[in-house]
Amino acid sequence: YDRVPFYKKMFDEAGAQPGDIRTAKDLEKLPFTSKTDLRDNYPYGLLAVPMEEIVRIHASSGTTGKATVVGYTAGDLALWDECVARALTCAGGTRKDIIQVCYGYGLFTGGLGLHGGAERIGATVIPASTGNTARQITMLQDYGSTMLCCTPSYALYIGDTMEKNNIPVSSIHLKAGLFGAEPWTVRMKEEIEKRLGIRAYDIYGLTELSGPGVAYECSAQTGMHINEDHFIAEIIDPDTGEVLPEGTQGELVFTSITKQAFPLLRYRTRDICILRREACLCGRTHIKMCKPMG
Repeated sequence: YDRVPFYKKMFDEAGAQPGDIRTAKDLEKLPFTSKTDLRDNYPYGLLAVPMEEIVRIHASSGTTGKATVVGYTAGDLALWDECVARALTCAGGTRKDIIQVCYGYGLFTGGLGLHGGAERIGATVIPASTGNTARQITMLQDYGSTMLCCTPSYALYIGDTMEKNNIPVSSIHLKAGLFGAEPWTVRMKEEIEKRLGIRAYDIYGLTELSGPGVAYECSAQTGMHINEDHFIAEIIDPDTGEVLPEGTQGELVFTSITKQAFPLLRYRTRDICILRREACLCGRTHIKMCKPMG
């Protein structure tokens, strides 16, 4: 409210003050933030700290309009690393693992996001980035990689390439993979697991919120646990904006509660899912986002 003119105007027009927001339910007093709002304040209009406190910039691809530009303080990066570290741990990652990161490095959040999380758990990181699949396979064979992080389509392509070149699965050492940044089906998951001899886990994130690590699958694989100590999730009717009860399908909305440089209030993701708060076989208690029905 004090540092971002856009949000001061939002509060004032809603007739609300920061002190009015004391519970998650109180968020309903505020309007939503959309991608259009981010573009209208391009590039730095939504930063809540001075530029000298920003230590890194990431951005979306901008394929559907102006890129979404996000800033991070050193504290933001530490929290992001923690969120991704949880995702890796959920997939069985430990400091003994060798993690090959085949997401793109650069303005895209995938590469550096998974890299930071892997370092946080003390694992060995191979910053392979994308492309040159023959070399990627050689690294999988020779460097002893035990976990793979990339898009599901690229994981499938690695498996296809191995199959076409008669490279046996037994020649690589993978046990698990974290795949995200694009939609994928149960059939794709099964094919990846079969061709690479691994267990495949889903990881979810948005550039606007930080990047990968907002939510992730655990060993139960019955939805993705949301890091709700950092992100408050709501489900709304995409047409009316009405907040829907947990267990109801609708549009996912997030509010950042620990971000320093780029905190978003009630950001509409356009993703359709269901929120479920139920006992999980893995023992974790964070709420889960589950795929829509039908």
